[in-house]
Amino acid sequence: MQSSINLKIYDTHNEIIAEFNEPRIRWGLVEDVVELTETLQGQSEKESYIAMGRFIQCVFPTLTHDLLRLADVDDIKNCFAQIVAIVQSIGTSSEKKQDSMIP
Repeated sequence: MQSSINLKIYDTHNEIIAEFNEPRIRWGLVEDVVELTETLQGQSEKESYIAMGRFIQCVFPTLTHDLLRLADVDDIKNCFAQIVAIVQSIGTSSEKKQDSMIP
């Protein structure tokens, strides 16, 4: 499974003005996404979006707030969905390994 996460930022003419790539999903990020998903429950929509933006900035540490504000909504949603899918697959693959170890 490929865990590389990418984000491109476009200007008003759809020209790429910044590009971010995280080739690996670090364990700390896994912990952060689990905590974030638990924290988002019961929060207002505004608080949820702010928290997701901060999380994306944790994924790409050089992503400034100003560049984040220029990011395409679908690109942000896709980055977040990719990371969540990777985290969810950890539990799935662990369960499969444990099941195969049971005689």
